Amino acid sequence: MDGPARPQAEDFGLLSEWDAAGNGDPAYHRDEAQESFKGAALSLVFLVPGLILISFPSIRWWGILVLVVLGLFGGFMFFNLVGIGVGELRRAKRMRDPDISAAARRYHAALAQWRQELPPEAPASMTLDQARSILAEYTTLLGGAGQLPSPVCRPVSQLPYPRDVIQEAFRVVVPYVSPEVEVEFRASYAQLAYFIPDEDYAWVEEAYRRSAAATLAGDPRAGPDLEPRLKTYALQRDAEWQAMLREILSLGERRGRGRKG
Repeated sequence: MDGPARPQAEDFGLLSEWDAAGNGDPAYHRDEAQESFKGAALSLVFLVPGLILISFPSIRWWGILVLVVLGLFGGFMFFNLVGIGVGELRRAKRMRDPDISAAARRYHAALAQWRQELPPEAPASMTLDQARSILAEYTTLLGGAGQLPSPVCRPVSQLPYPRDVIQEAFRVVVPYVSPEVEVEFRASYAQLAYFIPDEDYAWVEEAYRRSAAATLAGDPRAGPDLEPRLKTYALQRDAEWQAMLREILSLGERRGRGRKG
């Protein structure tokens, strides 16, 4: 056995582990919802370059193409963040029930006890400075537009280090992440889900080009039904993104007891 079994939210009458994030406090979830809705509003800024370009007659078609590509990316971020915000509002409403709020506090306490009983972890394979240097290069890559035929997918060959090395760097740094940047830190880790094998990237790129061309041409088939394989692949990537987000959240909870600021 690697250690005691992790407490399950369902055993405490909760819908998911996220219910206990605020230790039964509705205000926590309201604040999280507000931040998500703010992020959703800011994601619409991605439309601005395309809107500006289509105002110039000589480059209007390029502007429409930019608007479509950035619109797909902005749309993904918008609906994802709105979905998170709506979920947090529902949790805030549930936490106003004293019984559910008490269950969230019991689950939170059970998690704290579980962390204390975990066996010591193996020493990291890299120093903190090395890990921070690796993550600096990785986040610089995320900050650049790069090749984005789809809203999010990129070839894995673009990564400055092998994916497993970058993941290890996240594991080393996670105990030292300040609360102010926790959300961005987790999102950067989960973004690794969208760095796909180069051979997959080739057909994904072509499929998105066909989809964008159909949209520009006013093809009534334009949309998910035009490229069903692409739609399925996108759903797989989204599922991996969610799984990695849960992984880094769990890792942060596990190592939180050793955080040194």
